[in-house]
Amino acid sequence: MKRIILLITIPGVIVAAVGAAALVFFSRPPVLIVASESLQFIYGESRIRRHEISASLALFRPVRTVTVADGAGADVVVIAASAASPRPFCVLFVPANADAAARFHGEFPEIPVVVMAGLAHLPGLPPANGIFCVFSTDRSTDMYRAGLFAGILAEVRQNEMGGVDDIRLDAALLHDHLMPESDRELFSRGLREENPDTGVLFASSIAGMPDAGRLSSAVLASSASEFLDRTPFVPMVLFTWLNPLLLPNAVKVVFDDSPWALAVPAARMAAEGRAHAVIPSKPLIVSRNFADNNVLRRMRRAAEKIPENQE
Repeated sequence: MKRIILLITIPGVIVAAVGAAALVFFSRPPVLIVASESLQFIYGESRIRRHEISASLALFRPVRTVTVADGAGADVVVIAASAASPRPFCVLFVPANADAAARFHGEFPEIPVVVMAGLAHLPGLPPANGIFCVFSTDRSTDMYRAGLFAGILAEVRQNEMGGVDDIRLDAALLHDHLMPESDRELFSRGLREENPDTGVLFASSIAGMPDAGRLSSAVLASSASEFLDRTPFVPMVLFTWLNPLLLPNAVKVVFDDSPWALAVPAARMAAEGRAHAVIPSKPLIVSRNFADNNVLRRMRRAAEKIPENQE
């Protein structure tokens, strides 16, 4: 009889505990991510849902996306965000809605607002003070990790070509003209750590990129749709918010600095009252494009590394 009572009691306790946890979870103020319909479409709705679920579990509070129409004015965006929750934990805005973030802060000065600025320069915003926050992308760490990936991919490509020694293949980095020399050096450092025999080429435009036959890998940190189309066999690392399912198989890693990918560190930094911060992108290793599990493990380790001077 005692055993029967115990068997009845244990499931009841579990159900009650789960119910209590759920009640607490859903009663906590949510993290809101404000984004346009078109941005959500190119990012991928199922991908957004996965990020929302994982971020909600990590933060133990709901993480929800607030959808606004493309080109909506700041006042409309503020109305949509305020209607989503009377008092959210914090609200994350993409650079395109930075003016709406400033207006939201003016109307609700007690609610933490985060502009996920990425690499954009956004003049005219209110002073960041820990309630109004401006977080940027840690491109230095990104470049170091991209160099590590490029080195690993260069080795894979060289092996695929039979390890020929009489052909020099280089890794290329396509970057914008604003990238500082220090970031190029971090890229080179990462490349040397994984593949010291591979050379590196830098280009600030598609026209400056070498012929694909000279490349062991390519990192595209600037607009490069034309290069993607013409080099289907060179393993690539891409900085983009575009859904990886829409990318060619040559893309092995995607660097993602979207508010969905970075919601957890951004919300935690906002809770700490950080006025400014830099957050590394989240590297997504497209595992379907790797047949060698050892290479995949090396790539995953590289995704977590930090330059020594930033540890």
